[in-house]
Amino acid sequence: MTKNRVASYVLLLLGLLAGANAHAQTRNFVCPVDGTRVTQVGGDGQPAPKMYSDFEVPTEAYANRIVACPSCGYAQWAAEFDRSVDGGVSAFVQQNLKKDGRRVIEPRIAWKHFIDLMRFRRAPPREQVSALLYYTYVLKRARPGGGQDYELEMQIKQIRAEVLNLLFVALKDDAPKSERARLEWLYLAGELTRLTGDPKRALPLLNDVCDLKEIAGHLVGNLACEMADRARRGECFEDYQGGFVDVTTAKPPVKAVELPKAATVTKQEPPKPSAPLPPMERAPPPRANADAGAPPPPPIPK
Repeated sequence: MTKNRVASYVLLLLGLLAGANAHAQTRNFVCPVDGTRVTQVGGDGQPAPKMYSDFEVPTEAYANRIVACPSCGYAQWAAEFDRSVDGGVSAFVQQNLKKDGRRVIEPRIAWKHFIDLMRFRRAPPREQVSALLYYTYVLKRARPGGGQDYELEMQIKQIRAEVLNLLFVALKDDAPKSERARLEWLYLAGELTRLTGDPKRALPLLNDVCDLKEIAGHLVGNLACEMADRARRGECFEDYQGGFVDVTTAKPPVKAVELPKAATVTKQEPPKPSAPLPPMERAPPPRANADAGAPPPPPIPK
C-alpha cells in the first residue's frame, strides 16, 4: 500500500469520525413552554453540573451547557431542557424573556435568561455557583483581544462576588464530603476573593490549600501556591489570552466633554418710528424757564 493510499485512508477515517462526532453532538429538543423545536449543535453531552469541582477546564463547550428557545427565550441545562415546567416558570418566561427571544441564540443572552430563571426558581446554592461560574466563562470569552471592556469587567466582578456569597453558604450548610473537593472549593473561594480586589483576605485561604497541595491535587495545589504568592504581593490581576485584567486598576473610559455651544447673537433692528399723534393729544412743548409765569411768593412778614 503506497503512502498516498495510506494517507487517503487516514483522511477518510478522520472524516468519518468527525461526521460521527458532529452527529452525536447535535440534539433536538421541544421547548416545554411553547412547544418550539430547538436544535442544539456542539453540546458536550455532560449532565447538568450540580457541584463545581474544577476551577476552570479549557474547553469551548461552556456556551453549550444550556439550551435556549429562540421563540420564547426559555433556557435550561441541556440535560434538563425537555422537562415540564410549572405555571409560574411559564408566566415568568412570557412576561420577562420573550422580548429577547430572537436574540437568545447568542450565548451571552441565552445564559442571562438561564441565570434569571435560576434565580426565579431559587436553585440550590451549589447549582447557582456552577451556573454563575460558567456564565463568567462565557463573558470572559467576549473580552477584546489585548484590551478590556470596563463594563464587562465590572459585570464579571459582580457575578464573582455573588458566587463568593453562595460558596460560603454552601461550605457552611452543604460542604463536600471529600477533603479534596473541600480544598478545591476553598481554593475557588480564595482565588475569587483575590480577583474581586481583596488579596489580604484571600491569602490565608490560598495558603491553607497550598499547604495541603498533595491532597488538593497537582493542578489545584500548584495554582493555590502560585496565587498565594500573588496575593502576598497584593496582586489582583487575572491572566487571559491577549493580556491581563486587574479590577482594582480598571477605569471607566473617559467620555469626551461636550463643550457648550457659542451663543448666537441675533442682530436687532432699530425700532420703527411711531405715527405722529393728533395736535390735541400732543404734550405741550417745554417752557424755557420752569418758573416763568408762576405767581410771586407771598411777602415775608416783618
